[in-house]
Amino acid sequence: MDKPAEYYSVRMRTTLEGKHISGQERIVKKEDLPKVILELHQRPKREWDFQTIKVEKLKEPPKIIEKSLPIKDYKFSCIPLVKNFIVGILESELGIKREIVKPLLEKLYKGINPQGGNLPGALLVDYKSGEILAEGIRTILFDWVDRERIEKHLLEKGYTERTLDALALATKNALCGVVAEICISDDPDYTVGYISSPRLGYIRISPIKDKNLPFGGRIYFVERKSLEKIIHCLRKKPILIKEAQI
Repeated sequence: MDKPAEYYSVRMRTTLEGKHISGQERIVKKEDLPKVILELHQRPKREWDFQTIKVEKLKEPPKIIEKSLPIKDYKFSCIPLVKNFIVGILESELGIKREIVKPLLEKLYKGINPQGGNLPGALLVDYKSGEILAEGIRTILFDWVDRERIEKHLLEKGYTERTLDALALATKNALCGVVAEICISDDPDYTVGYISSPRLGYIRISPIKDKNLPFGGRIYFVERKSLEKIIHCLRKKPILIKEAQI
């Protein structure tokens, strides 16, 4: 009888003077560890002064998910239209009131950390009341069953490696019970962002912010009664996704 495959989580983060530069999450089999560790080490394209690569053997095999959230693309001529779109669709389709979404969205554009700057991890917010329930929560332990094949397919369709990672993350969030997510990159040169939910899918927005804006972050709208279960899933439950819905 064949021995079950051993899976490992590999997570890379790089910073420059304490500011996040690059990061990536992978789940791989033991025999692929050397190749993947080298790939992640070489991945950052900008200057950095600190890098960590954490390798951890999974205690349970990843859950296999058949399909990602479906990808949809929206392009806008100006940021005010983007803001109106996000506020409007979250209210009309998911019932998250605009008086909750609008101030939180503005915080993403100005630096959500009360001390100024960006917040590491996501802000978890009660989607009914707008109360902040937790902060600094990271979604980890996600990847694709055949990452190279999915990446090639996405690149052929005009997407990027960033889309590959973001789509997997958003899909795990939906699986874990996140009602809706807003994501704006804190990279000043990257202006594509997204909103996602099990109902809406993965809505890629371009541009979601003006170039050279060094602020961004993630907001997860959740149900209060499910908070502990959701956080446990985001942090502890490994998943692999078979196919990207394009």
